[in-house]
Amino acid sequence: MYVLVVSGSPRMEGLCHKISMELANGVKSAGGDVELVLLAGKRIEACRACGTTGCWSFMECSIQDDALELRRKFNDCDAFALVAPVYFLSVNGLTKNFIDRMRYYGENGKPAAVAAVAGGTGKGCIYALQEMCRWLVLVGFRPVSIMPVTRYNFETALVEARFNGSKLVNINRQPFASLSEKLVYLESLPYMKYEATDEMLYLARQAIHALARKGRIDLAGSLSYKIEEAETLRRLGLHQDALRLSVEVQEESMRLFNSLMKSG
Repeated sequence: MYVLVVSGSPRMEGLCHKISMELANGVKSAGGDVELVLLAGKRIEACRACGTTGCWSFMECSIQDDALELRRKFNDCDAFALVAPVYFLSVNGLTKNFIDRMRYYGENGKPAAVAAVAGGTGKGCIYALQEMCRWLVLVGFRPVSIMPVTRYNFETALVEARFNGSKLVNINRQPFASLSEKLVYLESLPYMKYEATDEMLYLARQAIHALARKGRIDLAGSLSYKIEEAETLRRLGLHQDALRLSVEVQEESMRLFNSLMKSG
């Protein structure tokens, strides 16, 4: 099995590269063939929606850059993984250019893995995953591994990435019969129904888990109480109050995590 792993970071090294390497290592450990592509080393211009070529039906493009070569690899692979950094609560521009320039012409249902890497506050990792999964499902791939990656869970995410790489090798293509089946599958995926409050509470929980792993669960007691309070407010239909409190607890948990990391 040939697995294509694409890192959308503009940096040749960094968090995205490390996650991508572990995905690739997982593929190799399961006996698959893997190719890792770093978009930082490619020239991919924005799609012009020119309408002058048959790009939706044929391997053609009016733009002379590296996107057509990548489109061939995207079509040839048996499974696919995309790792993207998060900028402004979404995937970065380089990854978006890649997404907009890809076309897929083959049999659908190939397995895929996605990872959104938010190296700062963590905010936006879920929104970016939602965007990546929507694209993959619409072009006919089936996301089977979905990873929100932040500084709070990075160490465990590396382990998870290797496992998910091996998982891609062992999953057979499962075709979609219709657009409605694609959309039902998309809606069933983890995190796809998350809204802003859900993401803030997810990030707060990840920070609490990180504090606990470093032996400082004592710092997290009041945070856990605020998370429960935010959940209660949401159940009562007080959505704005729940969102305000979820942002407060996420930022407080982030401050505690940052302080702990600075103190060593």
